[in-house]
Amino acid sequence: MINALWLAPAPHPAKPGHPMPWMTALAARLVATGQVRITVVSYNHAIEQDEETVRDGVRYIFLKVPDDKIDLLTGYARRVRRVREYVNEIGSQYDLVHIHGTEQQYAAMGSGLTVPKVLSAQGFVTEYYKYLPKKPEYRHASWAVASYYEKKYAPSVRHYIGRTHWDKAIIKQLQPDAIIHHNWELMRPEFYEPIDATANANADAMLFVGGLNDIKGIREALKALNILRQKLPIRLIVTGYGDTAMLVDLAQSLDLPNVPASALEHRGMLSAPQLWSAYHEAFCLLHPSYIDNSPNSVSEAQLAGLPVVASDVGGVSSMIDSGETGILTSLEPVDIARGVEQLWESKDLRQRIARQARHIALERFDAKHITDETKAIYERVLSNP
Repeated sequence: MINALWLAPAPHPAKPGHPMPWMTALAARLVATGQVRITVVSYNHAIEQDEETVRDGVRYIFLKVPDDKIDLLTGYARRVRRVREYVNEIGSQYDLVHIHGTEQQYAAMGSGLTVPKVLSAQGFVTEYYKYLPKKPEYRHASWAVASYYEKKYAPSVRHYIGRTHWDKAIIKQLQPDAIIHHNWELMRPEFYEPIDATANANADAMLFVGGLNDIKGIREALKALNILRQKLPIRLIVTGYGDTAMLVDLAQSLDLPNVPASALEHRGMLSAPQLWSAYHEAFCLLHPSYIDNSPNSVSEAQLAGLPVVASDVGGVSSMIDSGETGILTSLEPVDIARGVEQLWESKDLRQRIARQARHIALERFDAKHITDETKAIYERVLSNP
């Protein structure tokens, strides 16, 4: 039995935030093997006091910390100290520490522990910071502080779990002596079910799941739509942060004469079943992001059988063989439009890409393999700390 302590941004059952299904599902599956016990320690500023709960056999501990914007004035020192002191008290009870991500100071919080550690790479705030809009905003200060912690404490961990060529290269930059283990993440169960290819055979929409986020390429998506609508009756469905009025205002600010409000729809935040259903209204997922490691939006679309047009940035090319399991483009709207047009013009190409991407994605995101490999990684870390 491996007794593992996870330091991770776990979702609180009663508070807003990302549900982190790839993490919670993996924890539950590992515990279900009967060979791993897991305690997850997470910080949360929205709770009134420290809380503890058990879900799916996994013990979750939420520690009360100051509000992000208030604690930013201290360089997040208070939340780092609060969690570090707690895990230093309990750390000796565990065989191994699994840190999830470098972005939220969990590596700093676990730096005083002497038990073997492994860190799962997510994104890297040091890299993402480079793509913030030039206009100063809260994220510039927050991400600059997070980047400091990332660069300082990533070298304190020797074992890493990576997924793409890009994250492995960044890991080596942060920690040249890192031992990198390869493993993918679990996807939400809804997307393992294939969409009905006949239902969206005549779909006229591109689906964009990045909300009104500049880094996810919403402006490039709108500019590409403007080019496409010079000759094609394509529309854009957006999900995520924002609403239709904000989307229309953004399009109007970009002076796009071929993009009327009737070609735009924003559906807000969708649940997994709602998003899977929305796939049937689109002929492709559009993901013109400025930077990404292995975006779940791309993974889920590939699993379900919706063809993807994505920018060739970060680790995305580890997921897409252009022309075979998706279409890779630059961030130039003309190039994005060209990639979308290829799929629009050829149903055979759409079907072939959807079929091949789903075949590979089912192997890549096989739940049993990911669970078994995680346990095997734990055993390798314990044997070579």
